[in-house]
Amino acid sequence: MLEPVKKQRRGEETKKKILKVALELFSEKGFNKVTVDDIVKKSGTSKGSFYQHFRTKADIFLVRFMEVDNYYLEVYQSFPVDMDPIEKLSIFTQKLMHFLEEEMGKNLMKVIYRAALESKEHTYFLDSNRTLFKILRAIVEESIEKGQIKPELSLDEALTIINQSYMGIIYHWGLQDTNKTLVSLSIPITKAIIDGFKIKN
Repeated sequence: MLEPVKKQRRGEETKKKILKVALELFSEKGFNKVTVDDIVKKSGTSKGSFYQHFRTKADIFLVRFMEVDNYYLEVYQSFPVDMDPIEKLSIFTQKLMHFLEEEMGKNLMKVIYRAALESKEHTYFLDSNRTLFKILRAIVEESIEKGQIKPELSLDEALTIINQSYMGIIYHWGLQDTNKTLVSLSIPITKAIIDGFKIKN
């Protein structure tokens, strides 16, 4: 009984090792310049192990974004039920930006954006089934139900504006040679968007 558990644990450790090494290589060299052979060589694993856990090289990013989304879900679930949804959106955005900067880093985010532009394999930015987008939809829906958002602004329009602002903030941060944090860059834009959404009293 213990052997299958040990085997599963070894498999998870191998997967984590491949993921960690692959992301490091992508940050150093760029996605297109890294091969599966490079990844397995540096991680001390095998091609068989790689393809046991990942269908393609692009799946590395997909798995990482699934981990990121798990963090976003924890943040969202930590909010009090009666918390103002507009406040949720503001705080959630700041937590999201802080996590991307600290856990992903500027170099890796540059690589991810470049890879998404160059390859049709990277569909997570537009996948409406992503946990991130479901969370944003829930927050905006709650804001609409509470009459906080202008009625002429549809749910899909509001979500599109938020998603595009996130992409723009991260892209701008990646371009800039600045010591400003991703959170500090996001705050004025998020405030402007929220102010534009809200019904004026």
